[in-house]
Amino acid sequence: MALYKGTPTSILPANLVSGDPRGIGYELGRDLSIKLDVKYSPVVFEKNADVLAAVKKGEVDLVFTNASADRAQYIQFSKTVIQIEKGYLLGPRSKINSPSELNQQKVSIGYSMGSNSARELPGLIPNATLVQTTSTKQAIELLKSGELDGFSSNKAILYEMAGSTPGSRVLPVVIGYENLALGTPLNRNGTTEQLNLFVDEITASGKLKTIIERSGIQGLATK
Repeated sequence: MALYKGTPTSILPANLVSGDPRGIGYELGRDLSIKLDVKYSPVVFEKNADVLAAVKKGEVDLVFTNASADRAQYIQFSKTVIQIEKGYLLGPRSKINSPSELNQQKVSIGYSMGSNSARELPGLIPNATLVQTTSTKQAIELLKSGELDGFSSNKAILYEMAGSTPGSRVLPVVIGYENLALGTPLNRNGTTEQLNLFVDEITASGKLKTIIERSGIQGLATK
């Protein structure tokens, strides 16, 4: 199972009470391995781009990520497990007060390497300066220093970043959605049906709801 740091959709530091890691992706991978009676071997990367590179090379068996059209070229996905809103996080030094002020040449907005934001943001804020970041840790430092006015991603990541960036704020605007699903490399034949069955089972049993609540995720779509 390929995971990356810093988001409740993947993996977060261990719970202080139980000592167990948190994260929807982590728990889904663990429960699927139990169902299949196989050893669970989570591999934690620094950023999502590393996760995608690993699955593209067939170096990992399972991912939990946004099931976008470009990723479907090398990943076979299950049905949607959760849907998350996308938006903007404004840094503590930013003087921006509304989403309409983002589309200016002197405004710098960051996005994650390997994310779909590189393709989507130019159509949403064509006049802004877009800055690729290599990790959420780097993005937080740039927001704190004022080198970035804001950062765009799914709101699960944005709210997690906000917790580490005093004075920052998530704008109450939705610029799109991410549909997160389990996925395996394309050459793993017959896994889609198996994954869909697993998703149906944990949804019907209420286990998915428990996993979501335990992760502390914010920004889930309500539609």
